[in-house]
Amino acid sequence: MEPIIKKEARMNTGKYTCIEVFAKSKTGKSESVKVISGNGKCQEQEVGTFYYEWIKFKVSKNEDYVIDTHNCAVSLCYLSGSDDLLDSGVCYLEPDSAGEMCIRESKKQYNSPIREQYHFVPWKNWMNDPNGLCWYQGRYHMFYQFNPHSQEWSNMYWGHAVSKDLIHWVHLPVVLEPQEEILKNPQNIKGGAFSGSAVVLDNEVVFYLTRHIGPLKDCEETVQKQWMMKSQDMIHFTPEQLMIEKRPENASFHFRDPKVLKVKDTWYMVLASAMNDKAAILLYSSKDMENWKYLHPLLIEETEGIECFECPDFMELDGKYLALGAWMCHYDEQNRYQMSRYYIGEFENEQFRKESEGWFDFGSNCYAMQSFCHEGRRINIGWISDFYKEHLEWNGGAYGSMTIPREMHIRDGRLFLTPVEEIDLLEGEILYSGEKENINLNQIPGNTYRARITFNEETEFSILLGKDNEKEILLLNDKKGVRIQTRGVRSENILFKADVEKVEFLDIFVDHRVIEVYINEGEAVGTKLFYNTSESGCFMLNAEKQEAVKKAEISLMKSIW
Repeated sequence: MEPIIKKEARMNTGKYTCIEVFAKSKTGKSESVKVISGNGKCQEQEVGTFYYEWIKFKVSKNEDYVIDTHNCAVSLCYLSGSDDLLDSGVCYLEPDSAGEMCIRESKKQYNSPIREQYHFVPWKNWMNDPNGLCWYQGRYHMFYQFNPHSQEWSNMYWGHAVSKDLIHWVHLPVVLEPQEEILKNPQNIKGGAFSGSAVVLDNEVVFYLTRHIGPLKDCEETVQKQWMMKSQDMIHFTPEQLMIEKRPENASFHFRDPKVLKVKDTWYMVLASAMNDKAAILLYSSKDMENWKYLHPLLIEETEGIECFECPDFMELDGKYLALGAWMCHYDEQNRYQMSRYYIGEFENEQFRKESEGWFDFGSNCYAMQSFCHEGRRINIGWISDFYKEHLEWNGGAYGSMTIPREMHIRDGRLFLTPVEEIDLLEGEILYSGEKENINLNQIPGNTYRARITFNEETEFSILLGKDNEKEILLLNDKKGVRIQTRGVRSENILFKADVEKVEFLDIFVDHRVIEVYINEGEAVGTKLFYNTSESGCFMLNAEKQEAVKKAEISLMKSIW
């Protein structure tokens, strides 16, 4: 039985057995959250004034309850604890016009022109890095950095979502919260459960993550340590166990984001850091996944102006080894901020020898990407960030989302990224199909669509992908190269240029505020935010040589919510 809304703001729990509430006092003194059953039985939990308490109330199935949050601020509330939680997910509760907590439908929550419809987005508030990506017992799991309380970065929790097809996701309960000393003293220290990864074994999943604690401004007093936890059902998790406490000599206090892989009979961990003021990916080894030995830097980046690497990844792919890393606090020659880099090479005798390298995403709104393997595919998901401070805050909205999952390959010394084939499941009505002509679709309903264009020869072109009053976003190809161009927004003077010599094929995804451009079957990929408050979108192609357009098709995309 699914939950239903009763009169007098009573809520029926349906199949669920737990109510989880994140709450704090609004009055400056101690207050309480109460859960009252239909027969008058009351459960009460006191909350403080400095931080949101994560409270869990046990409830009965198929029973009416009222949640009394008078004088309390509630950032997140949901029903959990069902027998089929991995299939149906949690059931979110939001205040009605009278302030009473009631069940809210996903379609209503996501109904906004600046909320993605087929990219993963949290229910609300802040998210960043994907964590613990894996396939386990018939499902894909995504954990992520999460602030449930507002649309800005703060002390970090881990959110959790699950999917059977990489496209349709359901939300699961929050997994981790910041350390107690941080929660009780947020005015002076910050941190929490920072990024990490997962390793799938036969009957359990092992997670590695960083715990951060330190001053509000990062400095040498900042402490980052590596921890491990496990799960057999992906709902319950073991207590965390400390793995690596001290950083190597000459390594930065930026010492985080463990990613673990196995090569032959040895486990390796890569960690993000800097070594002697140069961005570095550090390499550790272990025989048992618990006792880790520092070896040396896997890779040191000689480029100046990088504070450290973040969110490293390391893997074997198509007969080569691939290292990934995000460049913290760096501006490139095109003035793009915090770009991510890939490195291709050989890994022998625990040494990585670089052979080629390139940018992971030329749009620079993709960061902290992480990959995993399933059935022979190496799949990558990245965080769609907003380093140019273009975010529009919307009541009940969210900051941050995830890219379409991408399949990774190495060809001719380059990294190729293509959207996973499962994305085809969302294609709907065809809006346009044609050839050898320009395209003028200026009122695309819903502003969620996919466009594919094949060229039979090189031509200059301009494609308008979004317009909101004086603001625009375009994909251009001319004497300056292939690039994303914005106008009327903070990023308008930045050059988002793709490293390709010619354009043969485009696969473009527009999803409200997110645009992903795949060039030449993934030879280059660009992700860019563009906040469009209109209910409709546009796709307007103007090619210098119309006959160069061999084939073009634009279709609507369905919502996953």
